[in-house]
Amino acid sequence: MYEVWLGEIKLPVAPEKITITTGSLNETVTLVEGGEINLIRSPGLRTISFEALIPNTRYPFASYLYDEFKNADYYKDAVAALKESKKVLAFVITRVMGNKVFNYTGISATLEDYRFTESAQEGYDLKIAFTLKEYRTFGAVFRDTGVSERETQNAPKADSHTVLRGESLWLIAKKYYGDGSKWRQIYEANKNTISDPNRIREGMNIIIP
Repeated sequence: MYEVWLGEIKLPVAPEKITITTGSLNETVTLVEGGEINLIRSPGLRTISFEALIPNTRYPFASYLYDEFKNADYYKDAVAALKESKKVLAFVITRVMGNKVFNYTGISATLEDYRFTESAQEGYDLKIAFTLKEYRTFGAVFRDTGVSERETQNAPKADSHTVLRGESLWLIAKKYYGDGSKWRQIYEANKNTISDPNRIREGMNIIIP
């Protein structure tokens, strides 16, 4: 099975299909003599699109955070609040069998748009179509920090973390390492307390290696 998260929102039913498209910033230039050349650029931002079923009834195939059923109105409000917040979210996909994680996808993204669909065919259930855009940080690069090597070596390092509500290992790795894909380092260091890397509990104290 696999699970899908939009920040702190765990979708109760994983989408049947998720499309991730990588944009291209290549530029075609026409030469004076009439020929063309292609200037190859770095890949553009990824666009993520999918449609998810949001049940108004607790189905056996649905899975909820802390096993707590939420109706469709809860998700409508949560998605609307996410859009209004204008915050970067962690788009996370995990593929799990038992306690083993086969694959883990984590992308920093923004919610570009969403669309609610209600139809007689779905009964009381709801469908939400999402479009996300990958987010990359930007800013000035400073070559000389003015911090000595000794100060850097003596700087305090976090060695533990108390899990907050809605946090995932991907989010925690992003916070401490700047790279959510390093979540497995934290998981390996905490196997004695984390039985399922997809379900870490609020208040849990974990080691940051």
